[in-house]
Amino acid sequence: MTRRAVPTEPPERLLDMIYDAATEETLWTQALIQIADMTGSLGGMVVGADLKHGSVPFLFNGRMSEDSHRTYAERHIQNPWGDVMMHSPVGMLVQSDEILPLQNLKRTAFFDEVLRPEQLAHNAMVNLVSNDGLYGVFNLCRSEQQGLFGEDALRLLSQLYPHIRRSLILGFRINGYRALQHAQSQALDRLSAGILLIDRGARVIFANTAARAMTGNDGPLRLHNTILSAVFPPDAEQLEALVAAATRGDSLVRTMSLPHPHDGRLLTVQITSLRSRDLQRLADRGLRNAAAMVVIRDPAQPLDIPVGWIVDTYGLTPAEARVALCAASGATIPETAHRLNVSPNTVKTHLSRVFAKTGTSRQIELARLMESIALLSAHTTAVKNGT
Repeated sequence: MTRRAVPTEPPERLLDMIYDAATEETLWTQALIQIADMTGSLGGMVVGADLKHGSVPFLFNGRMSEDSHRTYAERHIQNPWGDVMMHSPVGMLVQSDEILPLQNLKRTAFFDEVLRPEQLAHNAMVNLVSNDGLYGVFNLCRSEQQGLFGEDALRLLSQLYPHIRRSLILGFRINGYRALQHAQSQALDRLSAGILLIDRGARVIFANTAARAMTGNDGPLRLHNTILSAVFPPDAEQLEALVAAATRGDSLVRTMSLPHPHDGRLLTVQITSLRSRDLQRLADRGLRNAAAMVVIRDPAQPLDIPVGWIVDTYGLTPAEARVALCAASGATIPETAHRLNVSPNTVKTHLSRVFAKTGTSRQIELARLMESIALLSAHTTAVKNGT
């Protein structure tokens, strides 16, 4: 049977499929099979190997044996081919017979347990990513009967390589961004303070768990068709006016008290516009249209922002960060000294340094800043903790 000629350049439809695979990973299978068919090969794989942990973090399979993949992952991550590819420069096309001739390869357990069951004898490989023991390789696989790769097939692989690499890296970034967003939401949902972000049309575009609880049937706030309001009409009018001012860019931190409908305890509500630096950081997290932030604190709940967030963000010492959090909760200097078991003079000294490092001058400004840090830095702790 006459072998179909290898295309001189990658078809546009194949390139489209490769790039679409960055957001829809199931397309890798179809793309790899199409490449294999174009080059008269068994199939193809894009596989990652983590030598430090002995694991396979990703594997996209185009018509190769799943059983052999499992055997590879369990016992043969380190193998004659991998030992060379882990040190191969990214982008260098390597043929398996250049590493170890087939007759020598057949004497290895790697061949007997992984390659022989799927009739794999020859491999064309190129490193896509390589970093500190983790590497990802594009493999095109042939049987012994299909023979070595010809110049036309190798030329096509060289043309395809940069597209496959770009798609793989793009997919990593997209998946990492999704994980980051998920982690950020989980961390914010652990805060007791209610946090809402509002766009210039006065519509709520983000609310953490605490804020959603406060807008429930038993809470002091209402959220109807993305518009925030209060239970009692006078409070609702005041809240609407403060939100409108903040979305217009009012730079002041506006504060109001809101009675809880159950027991009348006063909740503190702070409304402020977002600064350009905050807007850029929020845009990077998919909240591009945020214009104002509303923070609701219940005196029955402590301000529970982790000290590490404050230390990391403004370079405070742990002692200064603890004073900052205590002062931001509304505690006076004597109350802060009592809570932290230090002298009032020590509190004053720490507080002056906190004001200098954070660019604030009053406790209410510091309180607003602490909540901003909670909103904009939550993802860091979540990722470190693996949430």
